[in-house]
This record gives sequence, structure tokens and C-alpha cells, in this order.
Amino acid sequence: MHYIRFCRPPEVQAGRSHAFVKIVLTITTDLSDSFLSPRNPVQLAVIGAYTESKDGKPQLVPVNLTQSSPPTWRAGMRVLKLDLPLPPQPIETIQIRPLSRQLTAMGTSDVLPGNQGLIMAVYADMPRPGDGRAPSVCFRSLRLSAGDVAAGQTLQIEEDLGESIARHIWDSGIVMVSLLADICLDTTAGSRAKPFPLFRSILQTEERPLNILELGCGVGVMGIGLARILSLRQTRVTPHILMTDLPEAEEKARANMARQPEGLGPAAGNLDFEPLDWEDGRNGNFGDKVASRAWDLVALCDCTYNTDTLPPLVKTLSAIHNHSARHDSSARGLVKTEVFVATKPRHSSESVFFDLMSADGWIIREQAELPLPVLDGEAQTVHGYLFGKQ
Repeated sequence: MHYIRFCRPPEVQAGRSHAFVKIVLTITTDLSDSFLSPRNPVQLAVIGAYTESKDGKPQLVPVNLTQSSPPTWRAGMRVLKLDLPLPPQPIETIQIRPLSRQLTAMGTSDVLPGNQGLIMAVYADMPRPGDGRAPSVCFRSLRLSAGDVAAGQTLQIEEDLGESIARHIWDSGIVMVSLLADICLDTTAGSRAKPFPLFRSILQTEERPLNILELGCGVGVMGIGLARILSLRQTRVTPHILMTDLPEAEEKARANMARQPEGLGPAAGNLDFEPLDWEDGRNGNFGDKVASRAWDLVALCDCTYNTDTLPPLVKTLSAIHNHSARHDSSARGLVKTEVFVATKPRHSSESVFFDLMSADGWIIREQAELPLPVLDGEAQTVHGYLFGKQ
């Protein structure tokens, strides 16, 4: 999968007859280690939006800024520079996406089949001419859908501008949100065998509220995506999801929680964040929020790429399992901590994770490979594993 990125914040400048926006963009992989090199040129659409009052209510009105001459990304390009005239209306946000709907990852049901090359659009708030301020973040938008379910609901996740790998969405997060939407929203009984039947049964249980703990949440795409998806499903029980990561991840995770609709977050008791360093977790040293519950499911996404952190990660998983087993005697026999791991393998040394898990008594209950959409490149997959204790 490829991502359109702003190399620097969009800049609005005043001209003699109209204002214009200067944009410098690139299209790369999630780690920005490879540029898109398409066999056929990819035309782009740049769409602005302004607010207009209609029937007494504010409504966003889209404006295609490149309708007459779509900019084009070609093989061998590293950046694309644009100077686009702006309409008289004050543009508030800007979106850049492929002109072709077929190439654009608009919703989760686009991503999971993995049978077409997809490019993630990018959005940003627009600065005012001469105000001296520029946006430091952009955001992604993904419609939460499975079949025809919840087609109008979107997940927005902000990330930092630029090409660094920190505080960005990675491939596995997008694929996982798409899988979770399929598990939780698609209730049709199709003939196609679907992956992860045990994992599906855990997420679909309505016997009691699930307690789900995410490790290494990053910008929060998987934890927030799961909370949003489960909020769309009409159930009698509301799960509690706690995202964790190093302290420096908290600001971005909470900013993305704040981007979601009301009724989702700490105040509602269904989604929260707490710092957790695996060097503390390996010894069972948890914060108050982690220690307050027995955890049915621990989830982690793209956390196995750094082999130096794998020993404390595995020990933290085992410490959480042990904590949950002894937390509440009344729940004994009900809480059996399972671990779901999603990863896009980056290098062969990551396989040590499975050796460490096996040595700590974890066994793989089920596994599957999910295709990752790639345009004009070698096939790629995201691997998922459900672990349980022996």
C-alpha cells in the first residue's frame, strides 16, 4: 500500500487576483522507504472544502481545485510540486487522492480483499493567508464498512506531517481495522470461509463486556478503530479498551480519541490510554488502569520489527496473563487471556518473537495471512496470529 504525504505544510499565499496554495507532496510506502513507481501514470485530485449554511446548519461544500488539469504522478518521481488557485470562498480543509476511485482506499471494504492496488488519501486543515501558522498534522479518513453495513461512518486518524516513521499509520493498522470491520459488522452468512474463527468468536461474544488491552498503540488506529466499529454494532454489552504505549505516544493517541464522535473515550468508560513501558511490564509493574482489570484479549500491531524489544514484550504478555488469572477470583474460569498479533514482516530476524513466545508457554491457536493491496509491485501480506497459554 502507498500513502500520499505532504512533504511540508500546505502554504496559502495571496496573489493579485486570487489566493493560491503551494503544495509539495510525495507518494511512498508506510515507512517512506520506497516511492510509488507506477506502470501507468496516476492522476490526482486536489479537493478543497468550505463551510456553507444550509437550512440553518453548517455544511461542508467540496471544490475540485484541479478539475481542468489533474496533476500526475509518474514512475521515477520523488516529489510533486503544485501551485493551485483558490476559489473566493475560504477553503478550510484540503484532500489529495487518486482521481481514480479504483486506486483509492476509501473504506475498509476496499482494503481487505487485497485484489487491487490502493493509495491512501491525505487530508489537512488549511492555514489562512498571512496568519503565520501552518498545520503540523495531517489526517487519514477510512469509511467503516463491511458489505453494506455502516457505509456512512468514517474513522479519522491524524498523524504528523512529513516522512518520518514515528507517529504515522502503518500498513498493519489499516489492514487490522479492515479485518475488525469485517468481523464485527458483516453479519451475512456467506459461503466464503473467513479467517480467524476463534478470534471472531471472542470479539462477537455478548455474554459479558470484554476487556481489551492494546500494547504499542502508536497513533491509536487499531484501538480507536475497534472502539468505533464496536460502537456501530448494536449489542447489549460495551467492551472496555485500554491503549498503551510509551509516554511520548500519549499526546497523539489522545488527540485521535478527541477526533471521534461523542460517547467514545474515557468519559464514556469504553476507551482510554495509559503509558506502559515493557521494561516495567515484564516485571508486572503496571499502572492503575492496567492493574484494575482482568484482560480477555491483548492486541498488538506492528510491534515485532525491533528485535531488541521482543524479550521484554513477551515477558509483559506473560505478566498480563498471570495478573488476569489472579485478579478476580469470581471471574476464574471466565477470563482466559488471549493475545492477537498482527505484523507485516520486515526482516527475517523477527522470527525470534515466536521462539520467545513458545519458550514462555504460548501456543498459536490460529493464524492467517491477509493480502495487502500493492500497486505495480510484489505481493505483500499482513500476518495475524492468535496465541493462548498452554
